[in-house]
Amino acid sequence: MTRKIVVIGAGIVGSSIAAQLPEDVSVTVLDQAPTGQLRGSTGPAPGFVGLLNETPVMTELARASAALYDGLEFGGVRGFDRAGGVEVASTPEGLAKLEERAELAASAGLPHRLLDAAETVALAPELIDPAQCRRGLHFTDDGTARAGIITAALRERGNARFVDNAAVVGIELRGNRVSSVRTAAESFPADDVVLATGIWGPALASLVDQRLPLTPVAHPYAYGPKHGKSSAPTPFVRWPEHHVYARDHGDRLGLGSYDHAPQPIAPDQLGWNAERPWPGELFDDAVRRAMELLPASHRFPIAERLNGVFAMTPDNLPLLGAFPDITGLWSAAAIWVTHAGGAARGLVELICDQRSTFPDLDRLRPDRFADQDPTELETSALRLYRDIYASL
Repeated sequence: MTRKIVVIGAGIVGSSIAAQLPEDVSVTVLDQAPTGQLRGSTGPAPGFVGLLNETPVMTELARASAALYDGLEFGGVRGFDRAGGVEVASTPEGLAKLEERAELAASAGLPHRLLDAAETVALAPELIDPAQCRRGLHFTDDGTARAGIITAALRERGNARFVDNAAVVGIELRGNRVSSVRTAAESFPADDVVLATGIWGPALASLVDQRLPLTPVAHPYAYGPKHGKSSAPTPFVRWPEHHVYARDHGDRLGLGSYDHAPQPIAPDQLGWNAERPWPGELFDDAVRRAMELLPASHRFPIAERLNGVFAMTPDNLPLLGAFPDITGLWSAAAIWVTHAGGAARGLVELICDQRSTFPDLDRLRPDRFADQDPTELETSALRLYRDIYASL
C-alpha cells in the first residue's frame, strides 16, 4: 500500500519537503491561502541567505539549502543569486567579532575574506558608509533569494498534489498515530502529517494536544522607491553591532532592523496573514536609526513599510523532527528561507528512515523543551530577538 504523507503549509518549507520526498509515496500539501498567494512568513521574507551560523548543524542546513536553490527559476526569473554577503564592523569590539566569525567560517570550510575598509565599501557602495566602516568580512557563497520564486519552482517538482483554500480544522488519530487530516471540505488519509505552517504551528499542534514552544514576533522591513533599472546582484550587508541588515533588491533598496524591543503577537491576533499593520513610532525609530548607517547620499525615502511576523524559539533554533508521543506526526517549524531546503531534506531523511546527511540534527527535535514553563520559554525566545543570526 502506498504511504500517504500530508504536509500542512505550502510555503518554502512545505514546498521544499514535498519536492524532496521520494516518488513512491503519495504527497498532499494543504494550505489555507488562495491559489497563488503566500500568506505565511515566506511571502514577506526579504531573502537574505547567510550560510554561517554559530551552531554547526545550522551552517550545514544553510549550505544544503543554497545548493537546492541554485538554478531554480520560475517564469524565467531566477530564485537565488550567489551575490555574497558582507558583515561590517565600526568599533574595536566589532572588529574582534569579525575575526571570531572568520575563524568560525574557516573551521566550517566556508569561503570568506577579511577586508579593509576600502575593499568593504567597494562591495556595496550604495549601502556601506565609508565613515562608519573600519573593516568587513565577506562571505562569497552567501546569496539573495526570491522566496516566492523558489517556492513556485519547488511546487513544480515531484508528484505532490497541492490543495489551496484548505484550512485544517482537525488531525485525526487512530490510537497514538495519525490517520487523517480534515479541512472544512474534505478528509485526507495520512500515514504521516508534517506541520510546516510556521507561526500557526502551535495552533495545529494543539489539535492533538501537543505543544510547540514557538513565539510569533513582528519585525520591520522598509523598501525604497523603485528606481526603474535592474542592477546586477550585489552582496547583502549586515551591521551586527547595530542589529541592522540591508540589500539591493535589483530595482530598489531595502533594510530591516532588530534594534527595538521585541513585539510578540498573541495567538488570537495572528489572523490568516503573516503581515501586520505598521505599529508606528517603535518601528519608525528603528528604521530611522538603521537608515543612518547608509551613506548620506543613498538614504532613501520609504516607499513601502512591511511588518512581517516570523517564529522564534527559546534557543533560536528550528523545531524539526518527530513528535515522540504521536507516531507519524512531524514538525518543521521556525525555519527561515536560509535553512528551509536543508531542513526539508533532513526531515525527509527522518521520515523515510534514511541515514542522515546532517550531524546533530537531533539537537533540533521539537520536544527538547518538554516540561519547561511556557512563560519562561517565551521570555527566553524574546531575549534572543536581537541576536537572531547567532544560535546558542
